[in-house]
Amino acid sequence: MNLANPIYTEINNCQDCYKCIRHCPVKGINVGQGSASIDGERCIFCGNCVTICPANAKKIRNDIKVARNVINNSSVVVASIAPSYTTEFPNVSISKITRALKMLGFSAVSETALGAEVVSKETAHYISEHDKGIFISSACPSVVELICKYYPSISDSIVPIHSPMVTHGLMIKEWFGKDAKTIFFGPCISKKREADNFKNIIDVALTFNDLREWMNDEGIDFDLIPENEDTFEPYTSNMGSIYPLDGGMVAGVSADLEKNSTIYMNFSGTDAIRQTLNSIDNWDSSQKLFLELLSCTGGCIHGPGTVTKNSTAVKRYKIQSELFRKNKSDAKAAAYAPSISISRSFSNIYPVQKRQHAEADLFGSLSAIGKLSEKDEINCGGCGYDSCRDFAAALIDGQAERNMCVSYMRKVANDKATVLLQKMPSGVLLVDEDMKVIESNKSFAKMMGPEIEMINETNPGLAGANVAKLVSFHKLFSSVLSTGKDIMERDVRFNDKLFKVSIFTVLKHKIVCAIMRDLIVPEVRNDEIVKRTQKVIQENLETVQKIAYLLGENASRTETMLNTILEAYQIDESSER
Repeated sequence: MNLANPIYTEINNCQDCYKCIRHCPVKGINVGQGSASIDGERCIFCGNCVTICPANAKKIRNDIKVARNVINNSSVVVASIAPSYTTEFPNVSISKITRALKMLGFSAVSETALGAEVVSKETAHYISEHDKGIFISSACPSVVELICKYYPSISDSIVPIHSPMVTHGLMIKEWFGKDAKTIFFGPCISKKREADNFKNIIDVALTFNDLREWMNDEGIDFDLIPENEDTFEPYTSNMGSIYPLDGGMVAGVSADLEKNSTIYMNFSGTDAIRQTLNSIDNWDSSQKLFLELLSCTGGCIHGPGTVTKNSTAVKRYKIQSELFRKNKSDAKAAAYAPSISISRSFSNIYPVQKRQHAEADLFGSLSAIGKLSEKDEINCGGCGYDSCRDFAAALIDGQAERNMCVSYMRKVANDKATVLLQKMPSGVLLVDEDMKVIESNKSFAKMMGPEIEMINETNPGLAGANVAKLVSFHKLFSSVLSTGKDIMERDVRFNDKLFKVSIFTVLKHKIVCAIMRDLIVPEVRNDEIVKRTQKVIQENLETVQKIAYLLGENASRTETMLNTILEAYQIDESSER
């Protein structure tokens, strides 16, 4: 468990399903000793693995204790709440949210959307200073991590200004004093990593899930809080409140730029973003193009740190409805421009060095998992990687294990089973519900005679053969298939041979297995004689014991009866006297 990263693996919960790798856009996960762990240097902290893990093994780092310490040791602590609060707590008023946070110990509550509005203005100003070029939004920290780590050649296209969260943190210090502390609440996991990188501005970043847990620990219930006069400070937001929507930032930036001067495009979801970035070199850079990129499909309203799972349409409607209800006077106040610098560089996020592997090394890695030719590379994706070659590269890099390959493990299991089956001295026959052979071993074919042995040479295992034509005792198989009751240790004559046959269920009414021993074979015969002799001796001993018991019981009854007669006779004799 590495709590330095916002996401970690609860090793005991990991079930080796590799679903996290399958859904990770950058394959930033290492598999070792049977569990999948996050590689902080490669991860972009999008939270896909947390959302899709069926075993709940991927965890978000819980920073509530850190937040409590900040409140207990600081005089002024301000809560910065992301604008998607309206979809996470759809039926809770601003006054109730504000009062609840103050009950947790916060001095004031302010909207992160105020920082978003400043970011929009500064982004528009930055674009206006250039004649052409591609400009990528810096609002989503997962996207920033993705570009800096995996597309470093275009990292210069990211607008060099802080995200709304960090910008808002700087604004809070301007409003409430340089010693004021800021704790952020939002839907995003990657904000935790961003807060780690800017601890002098954002003290702690928590998810909405964290907020619910914290309130529950303190016994705070929105339903029990009366409506009051509390509200956001120093004022409420306007256009910044639609930032969590796909296209929300475009609306804010375009409002501050000259019409028809810039092309605006917005994409959400890591798949769409990667497709966009992969083709960006083919775009005409003689014009100005602004790209709003959000890691979560549909926008921040679907962040991994949320609980409410309403549809995108419902959440968009809620966000836009809230914007319409904003007070017009507050909208004017939002035009206030802070006297702070929000420019930044991205040099603290290092590119991931992709290793190039020699073809010979890849072939060796592929051979280790039974991929000896191109036709063996089926690219099934069971390991979580897009292709067998990607998986082979991960093996070389120490990020994966051979047993992740489904086809390889199936072959290993099948080979082991086949070796065991063929080496068994007893005859083995697997039969399906249609009375067709699934598999058999050489010992069975030999027991059936030379003709069947010859057929087995051309059709190893006799797969598909009709059992009724192979053995005269086929009705025993039908019986076990239909009734589900096993037949154990049955003597069966076949031609001039005597077999000891056991037939048992493998899959009820679907597959049965027979194990046959030829009692004519000396080793088997001697073993069977010993077993049967032991059985006869045991049965005789049991009979003797029963006879002894019956004799003893009978003697006891006779003695009792004679004693009774004697006593009666003595009583009669006494009375006559």
